[in-house]
Formats: sequence, structure tokens, C-alpha cells
Amino acid sequence: MSNCSSGCPTQDHQSYGQCLKAKSLRVAYCQSVKGHDYTRQQKWDKNLDHYRRLVDQGIQPDNTWPAACERAERISQEAGEAYVSQI
Repeated sequence: MSNCSSGCPTQDHQSYGQCLKAKSLRVAYCQSVKGHDYTRQQKWDKNLDHYRRLVDQGIQPDNTWPAACERAERISQEAGEAYVSQI
């Protein structure tokens, strides 16, 4: 009887633990009760994508927070030129 999982390509590990270690398994979102979950990660990624889009346009917000990005974008539109942080 093999100590490996059914999806193990080598089927040669001496224990089930070794088999899992070889797969480099990681626990993700293990504190979802505290709000550290995939939804929060997606929101974080969306905010960073917004920041990157602004920087690609030459706009330099004060920081990566959504409020700062929206402010820099609004000021740029009103002024007709890219906002550059003074910080």
C-alpha cells in the first residue's frame, strides 16, 4: 500500500506527510473569521490595479489607498495635467 496521495506523480514517498510536503501545500485564508479572506484579497488587488493604472498615466497619488488615488485622479482631471504627489 502506498503512503502517497492518489494524485502523487511519483508514488515513492515513505510517508503521507512527505508526499504532502513534496507538493508544497500552503494554507490560504486561514483567518477568514477575521476578514482575511479571498474577497478582501480581491479588493486589495483591485485597489493596487487602480493605483498602477494611474501611475501608468503619469499620475502619482500620495499613497495606494483608494481615497488618495481617487483624489489624485480628480485633481488631474480638473487641472488637465497629471497630479504628482508632493510627499
